[in-house]
Amino acid sequence: MLKSMRRPRYLIPLLIVLLSANSPSAQPQTEPAAGEASFNIFMRSTPVGFEQILLSRSDDGWVVRSRGDLSAPIDLRNQSFELGYDSELRARALQIVGVRSNDPFSLRTTFENGRATSQLETGSEQETVTNTVSPNVVVLPDYFFGGYEMLAWRLRNSVSGEEIPVYVSPRNNTRVRVDQVTTQQIETRSATVVDARVYRISFLSEDSPLTVEVWADASHRLLRVTIPRVALDVVRDDIAGVGTRVVSVSHAGDEAVRVRSEGFALAVTLTTPADREQPEAGWPAVLLVPGPTASDRDGTVAGVPVRGQIAGALADAGFMVARYDRRGIGQSGGRPESAGIQEYADDARSMVRYLDDRDDVDNDRITILGQAVGGWTALLTAARERRADNLVLVGAPGTTGADLVLEQQRALLNRLDVSEEERTERVRLQTQIIDALLEDGSWDGVPEEMRSQADSIWFRSFLEFDTADIMRRARQPILILHGVRDTQIDVHHATRLAELARARRRDVSVEQVLLDDVDHTLIETETGGAPSYDDMGTRTISQSAIDTLITWLEQRRGN
Repeated sequence: MLKSMRRPRYLIPLLIVLLSANSPSAQPQTEPAAGEASFNIFMRSTPVGFEQILLSRSDDGWVVRSRGDLSAPIDLRNQSFELGYDSELRARALQIVGVRSNDPFSLRTTFENGRATSQLETGSEQETVTNTVSPNVVVLPDYFFGGYEMLAWRLRNSVSGEEIPVYVSPRNNTRVRVDQVTTQQIETRSATVVDARVYRISFLSEDSPLTVEVWADASHRLLRVTIPRVALDVVRDDIAGVGTRVVSVSHAGDEAVRVRSEGFALAVTLTTPADREQPEAGWPAVLLVPGPTASDRDGTVAGVPVRGQIAGALADAGFMVARYDRRGIGQSGGRPESAGIQEYADDARSMVRYLDDRDDVDNDRITILGQAVGGWTALLTAARERRADNLVLVGAPGTTGADLVLEQQRALLNRLDVSEEERTERVRLQTQIIDALLEDGSWDGVPEEMRSQADSIWFRSFLEFDTADIMRRARQPILILHGVRDTQIDVHHATRLAELARARRRDVSVEQVLLDDVDHTLIETETGGAPSYDDMGTRTISQSAIDTLITWLEQRRGN
């Protein structure tokens, strides 16, 4: 951060963290509630640091104090942070002492008469910066999260379109624009439900806005911050545990159950049709299998709870639907670092057997549905589990894992402006990594960081997976759904899957359906690219995909 302070460039705060919440009050709050809290900070789901924050009431205002530590790539030690506001919540003074990339530094900013004067010391270097600021500015120095306490309070009554002045000490003024305000629920392992208010905001800049999602509880205290552009997550410690899940979608027929797997329990949402009479044979059942990188049982992708929406639509059509957190994620037990596709298929088999043993399930009509690489888990489960009657593959690959990796790398390079020399080197390095994992090839010359990421049980099982070999062993009727505008798994994979399925020595139904104007998440789109972040939370999966799925399922009567 200090090096960026020395350059006269526009700074945008990348992380937003507020204090923990106290219990909701029956009366409207007229001022922030004093208290302390700890936050865990993640980058690409990997812990990179923490910050402990204390908000105190002084005789004539408020003081925010914090300390913390952030590892690379930020590499910042917050030894002391103190930010004062007066009783009307106007900034008075900021003082920071810390170490960035082994360089000690200090920053002091005072606010008086509409001006902010900052004194920055880095080693023997000193610098003074003065800027004009708004009287009600919120002070947000880069990477010091305690500064965002007052932003949380300012957001409590905000509406879409509102703008809040921000000063990024010691350099620049900017504004926060409120883009959308929604509600959400978080369910803890103890079954406590926390009501959250979600603010989608944009830090405005001359180049492009930085979109951020800020979650606060009923007391207007922060729960979570998500910054998609840089894959950063800041989470209050009481909701950061494995026993916590975000309830991104709900249905009147939802029921939380736990299902035993290999030495631990899977946390499951079972959705039963509401206001319908149960058939004599029991409900036809659909198991929604999570992908090996799924962050929750609802299958949230780009803000859209894909599996959660599928579950609700199928339940409304008369199907019992089960979806679950993969092992070690959300409220499920187990450890994901020791799991490959085989182990994830074991969990799915436990779920099939659970459904088959239920008295209210038609055990001749149990369908497994897997999407993207989760389709491989579903396919392997179907090949190994005779109690599964039907199989649906949505946007699933039709090759080996090794071939898929190289295909997707080439597609990415085609979109990037890189030289032919660099393109050749990247493909060579990727091929070397694959050979090292599958054929005991050499790791010589492979950066240690890349090797540590690649050399895992999961990635090895991914590379080894051979769709053609597993398909030969699957006996079930198969529906293959694929969006024509899928840019992550190209549509030619659907054709390959259909060819493999029809080549089986079994007289069973194989149906391939290509969905026009539908992308990888089953959402209708004009381009197939990622949806605008401002649209998240309002988008729904394609009705044509749902109609196709329901029609096919209603035709299945077991084998």
